[in-house]
Amino acid sequence: MRLKLFSLFSTIIIFCIYLSSCSSTKFVPKGEYWLENVSITSDTKDITPMDMETYLAQKANYKTFAIFRLPLFIYNLSGRDSTKWINKILRSGGEPPVIFDSTLVYKSADNLTQVLKNKGYVHAKVTDEVFIKNNRVKIKYNIEAGEPYKIKEYEVNIPDSLFNNNKPFGILHNDPRFRADSTILNLNRILKWNTLVKSQAKFDLNVLDDERARISSLFRRFGYYDFNREYIGFVADTITGGKDKVNLELTIYPFTQRAESGNITEMQHQQYIVKEVDFYVDYNPLTDGYLTDYRPTETVERNDGKFKIYYGIRGKYIKPHIILDNNFISPDALYNENATSQTYNSLARLHILKNINIKYELLNENDSTKLKCIITCIPDKKQGISTEIEGTNSGGRFGVGSSIGYLHRNIFKGSELFNVKLQGGYEAISFDFSNFAKNYFEIGAETSVTFPRFMFPFLQKDLRRRLNASTQFTANYTYQRRPDYFSRTILSSGVKYLWNNRRNSSVKHTFDLVEVSYVRIPELSKDFIEKLTPAARIYSFTDQFILSTGYTYSNTNYNPSRRTLQPVYSFRGQVETAGNLLSLIGNLANSPKDEIGSRTIFGTRFAQYARLNIDYSQTIPIDEKNAIAWRIGGGLAFPYGNNKEVPIQKRFFSGGANSVRGWGVRELGPGSFGDTINNFYNHSGDIRFDANIEYRSKVFWKFELASFIDAGNIWTVKKYKNQENGEFKLDRAYKEIAASWGIGLRLDLEYVLIRLDWGWKIYDPTKNPIYKMEDGEKVLDHYETNRWPTFNSPLSLGRNTAWHIAVGYPF
Repeated sequence: MRLKLFSLFSTIIIFCIYLSSCSSTKFVPKGEYWLENVSITSDTKDITPMDMETYLAQKANYKTFAIFRLPLFIYNLSGRDSTKWINKILRSGGEPPVIFDSTLVYKSADNLTQVLKNKGYVHAKVTDEVFIKNNRVKIKYNIEAGEPYKIKEYEVNIPDSLFNNNKPFGILHNDPRFRADSTILNLNRILKWNTLVKSQAKFDLNVLDDERARISSLFRRFGYYDFNREYIGFVADTITGGKDKVNLELTIYPFTQRAESGNITEMQHQQYIVKEVDFYVDYNPLTDGYLTDYRPTETVERNDGKFKIYYGIRGKYIKPHIILDNNFISPDALYNENATSQTYNSLARLHILKNINIKYELLNENDSTKLKCIITCIPDKKQGISTEIEGTNSGGRFGVGSSIGYLHRNIFKGSELFNVKLQGGYEAISFDFSNFAKNYFEIGAETSVTFPRFMFPFLQKDLRRRLNASTQFTANYTYQRRPDYFSRTILSSGVKYLWNNRRNSSVKHTFDLVEVSYVRIPELSKDFIEKLTPAARIYSFTDQFILSTGYTYSNTNYNPSRRTLQPVYSFRGQVETAGNLLSLIGNLANSPKDEIGSRTIFGTRFAQYARLNIDYSQTIPIDEKNAIAWRIGGGLAFPYGNNKEVPIQKRFFSGGANSVRGWGVRELGPGSFGDTINNFYNHSGDIRFDANIEYRSKVFWKFELASFIDAGNIWTVKKYKNQENGEFKLDRAYKEIAASWGIGLRLDLEYVLIRLDWGWKIYDPTKNPIYKMEDGEKVLDHYETNRWPTFNSPLSLGRNTAWHIAVGYPF
C-alpha cells in the first residue's frame, strides 16, 4: 500500500511538471525565445545568489514552491481567443511567458557589477552565458568578486569653525566619554560614538550612506534644521592604505546659500530655535483654503501665548491638556527632529485625530534662525458600527459566528476609545442545523474603555512622557451551552496597562493589573459528570472565582513601511498567576476549608495556579513571492494552594488551526493518552509544546499556497485519573511528540487573511486501550497503536486528516 501511494503521488507530480513544460511556449511568438531560467553563481560566500536576484533586469517566470510554474501554467490554459470570458479570467489570474530580451542581459550584468563595487568589491567582474535551445533560453551570470577593499583606518576631523556654536551638541560635550583636550577632538569623539563605520570592515558604500544619515540626524536633533546628509562626505585614500586597503576620513562641508545675484556663499551651520507652536485641531486644507484665511472659533494659549491651540466649527471636541500631553515640541527650545517624530507618533495614537501634518516656517525677523511650528489635523468620525461573520470547523463540527460592534473614538473628549460588542456562535454537532437544542450555542457581550495614558497615581511626569501608554477597563459576559455536556456563564472584568517606549515601539508590554472572573455552571449533564474524575468536576465544572494578574512581553522587528527581504521575527512571553490575594485574605481571616481542603470566598471556591506561555516565530523571505516561516513555543501551567488541578479555562489543548493541524482542536494528547469515552476535558494538559514550519508561496492575484509540517503535544504535570499515559516523563516525552504535514490555501485581502488548511497525520503517539472482560469486569488487555497512519492507512482520510478554516496566519 505504501508503494502504491508513493507511486500515485510521483505519477501525479511528474505528469504536472511534464504538462507544464510542454505548454510553456504556447504563447511565445514566432522568432522569439522564452526565458526558461536565470541563475547566478558566486565565488564568495558573502555574495549569495538570493541577495543579487533583486538587481536582475529580467527574471524568469515565477515558480510556486520554487518547483512548479503554476501562474504560467494557468495562463497557458487559456485559449487564443482573448475575447472569451474564460480566457480573460485565466490570463488575468496567471502570468504570461517572459520573452527573452538580449539588451536586458547587459543591463543585468552592469547592475550586478555596480552593486558589487558598492559593497567594496572594486575588482569584481560579472560575465554572462546565454544558452539557446529550440525556442528557449537559459542565462547564467558568473560573479568573480575578488578581494574586497577594507577600511584600514577611519578618522573624523571636523573643525569647530563650521558651526555657530563651538559646542554644537550641547550637554554631550560635557559627557565623560567624550572629554578631550581640545574642542575639535571633543566634537570628533562625539561623531564617532556609535559609528557604523568600523576599521577592518569592508569598504561598503551603503554603510557610508547610512552613516551620513546617522550623523545628519544627530545634528538635526540639536537644532541644525537646515543640515542634511549632502553636507557630509568621505575622503577615501587608496594610496597610503596599502593593497586593497582604504584610509577613510569623514568631512563636513560648510553651509551654502545662493544669493539673489546667483552667487553661492559659504557660511557656518546655524542652530534654529522654535519660537512658537500653532496647533490647528480642525483645519482641512481641501475645504478651508489657505491657513492665513482660517478663522478659529476659539483659541487656547499656553507658555505666554507661544503655544496656541486653534479650534474650529466643531468646538473643543478634544481637551487642551490631551494635546499638550502628546506634544513634544517646546517653544524657545532648539529644533529637534526627534521631538517632531515623537509628536507625530503620539498624536497618531489619538483615535479621534487624522490627517496629521507638522511643518516649520522661518520667521521673518532680524534673526533668521527662528522657526514657527505649525501642526494641523482634523477629527475622525466619532462613532462607527462594525459587523463580522465567519465560518468555523472544529473537529468536523461546522458552525457560524457573528458579531456587531459599536465604537466611539472620543467618549470623554480625551480620545478615549469606547467599545461595545455583541457576539454569538452556533455550531452543529452533525450536519443537521435544524435541531437547535442539540447543537452548540454561545452568546455574549463585551465592553471596554481605553484611555490613551496611564491611569495610575504617583507616576512621575517624565515617565509618562517617555512611554506610549494606555489604560484599559474591560467587562465581559458569556453564556455557553454544550448539549450533553454543560451550560456555563462567565462574568469578568479587569484593568490592564499597555505601553512601549516612544523610541522603541517594537517592544510592547501589557500588565494585567487585575482580572476577576466568576464562572457559574448552572447545568451539568449526568452522563458528562460520570465521565469526569472528582477532581476535574470540582476544579473545572463547579462555580468558582478566578482572580488573576499577569504580564505579557512582546518584541518584533516587523515594519510594514520597510520593503526589504530581511527576516522578520516575533517573540511573545506571558506569565500569569491567580488566587494569591484571595488565599492571603482567606489565611488572614482564617476562613474554614471545605471537605477537599479548599478555602472559599462567599461560599465559592477560588482558583490558584501559575501559568507561563512562550512563543517565538520567524519569517524568512526567499524572494518577493516565496518565504519560509517557522515557530516554536511552549507553555506550563501548575496548580498549587487551593487547587490540585488547573481549571479547564487555563489548561492547554493541542490540535487545531494554530497547532498540530493533522488533528482537530482538542483531539490530541495528553502524551500518548487514548480516549475511549470521547470526553474533550481529557484532551487537556498542563504542558504545551509546538513546533511548526511552512513554505508560503504566492500564486496569482491575492491567493497563495502553503505546505507545512507541524509537531507538538500536551502533557499533564501529574498523573491524573482518566488521562493514562498523559503525564510528562522525560524518558518518553520525545516519543510522544505528534507530527503532521499538509497543504493550505490562503486568500490575502490585505486587511484580513482567510486560511484553509488540510493536514495529514504523519506520526501518532496515541495508545488506544483495548479492554477485555474478566470475572464480569472490564480490564485493560493491551494498547493498540498506529504510529504512521499516513503510510499504514493512507485512504482513511476521515480518520487521518483534519481541515481547518481560520483567519490570519497560524504564526
